[in-house]
Amino acid sequence: MRRYTKPAVVVTALGALSLAVFGSGAADAASTVGGNTGSGPSPRITAESPSWHHGISQVNKRIMQRYTSEFLPGRDPALARKFVSPDIVVHFGGQTWQGRDTYLGIVAANLKAFPDLKWTVEDMRAEGDTVAIRYSMTGTHKGPFAGVEATGKAIRSESMTFYRLPHGKIVEERAQLDMLGILRQMGAIPAA
Repeated sequence: MRRYTKPAVVVTALGALSLAVFGSGAADAASTVGGNTGSGPSPRITAESPSWHHGISQVNKRIMQRYTSEFLPGRDPALARKFVSPDIVVHFGGQTWQGRDTYLGIVAANLKAFPDLKWTVEDMRAEGDTVAIRYSMTGTHKGPFAGVEATGKAIRSESMTFYRLPHGKIVEERAQLDMLGILRQMGAIPAA
């Protein structure tokens, strides 16, 4: 394997390989990831090195930062095409759903239940093709949710979601939401 030793060549090679590996979905995100512009010595970066995996993680983290700041607030289906694979697989509550249209249906149902739904990123970690995000969620229960008709109550909950982005788009989501806490806040289950 060819090893690069000049900083400009390393950054260019890493950027080109990142875009080739992740496809067009990573192009916008990669353009916002900073590189080393110092004049000091540059470490050697190869596909097998920890630096390479760190670079992929940082590209994926940047994509998810954009997903949470651009798609989640407005829920624009056109933006979903930018971030979500047509073949996404979603795991939640012991069930599995597949496809971007199904994913958008879940998003729409959540917005019907909580029209003022707001997701706030509390923590984000990335390793390889996986990004983990800890969210807090707030909203007012104004539509059917989990079999419970609208109560008008303000809800606050937390969730943890793992996203896989092997090619610059979300292909898998594994989510855990505090459903017990939400149901208690809605009054569907008595508080302990």
